[in-house]
Amino acid sequence: MPRPRKNPASSTAAGTAALTDSAKGSGPLAGTLLRGLALLDTLIAASHPMTLAELASDVKLDLSTTLRLLRTLEDAKRVLRIGDGKYYLASPSTLRPLGLKHPLEELRRQADPLVRGLANKVNQSVVLVAYIGGERVVVDVMQAGTSLNPYYSTWLHGPMHASGPGKALLLASDPARREALLGKPPYAARTSKTLTTKAALDADLKRAAENGYVLVRDEFYDGLSAIAANYYSWDKTALGCLAITAYSESFDDETVAFVARELLACTRLMPLQVPALQQIAQLSGR
Repeated sequence: MPRPRKNPASSTAAGTAALTDSAKGSGPLAGTLLRGLALLDTLIAASHPMTLAELASDVKLDLSTTLRLLRTLEDAKRVLRIGDGKYYLASPSTLRPLGLKHPLEELRRQADPLVRGLANKVNQSVVLVAYIGGERVVVDVMQAGTSLNPYYSTWLHGPMHASGPGKALLLASDPARREALLGKPPYAARTSKTLTTKAALDADLKRAAENGYVLVRDEFYDGLSAIAANYYSWDKTALGCLAITAYSESFDDETVAFVARELLACTRLMPLQVPALQQIAQLSGR
């Protein structure tokens, strides 16, 4: 499940905090690599060029260290300097690092007619997710009409037990992998409807296996619901999912049944119309 639209810079702050924590508790970043990555994360999320002082403040480094790192990133063509050298921004290779023939880009292009068609049929937002290295990667988000405009980071970190793509990945995992992904119960409650016990979640996933899709109703955010179904390679390996997000008030049982039918029809067409799935299987180590 996504959250409503927000400022992308907030994801950078979270990423910077994670780097800080992994490096040295809550103190300054340690290590040239982590510091450089923190600067790149900040510039990638920024909606405008940033000054040296702004960058130093964001990553909690002194001006001289920040300047030295920026010069190195500039030499590596990862950062550009504009405005008489007073402003910095991420370079094109940093903003769009994937080549046009990269498997994920091929997946996005080849799946576009299916994902676009599904969004228009159900008049809801559709998210194309790939499972890479056991993680959930957003490849594309397709809106239709006045559908919900969700915010997704590229790398999904929503709770496995309470989000559409999370439950879909659990559904595709064997029991040992599922347990590793979930951790020990009770699972964290995000709302009053979050499934927090192993028995409740197991029963929910059993129903999902019978139906072919997972359903999330107000489990991650009150007022938001999602339905997701996995798409598979020729050898029946789940390579990702399609997830549809909507306001809960518009997701009555009749609507869910209709959306589920269209969603499953679309996922069944994926291996027939998206040759890039073979590359995705190789990329994900399958």
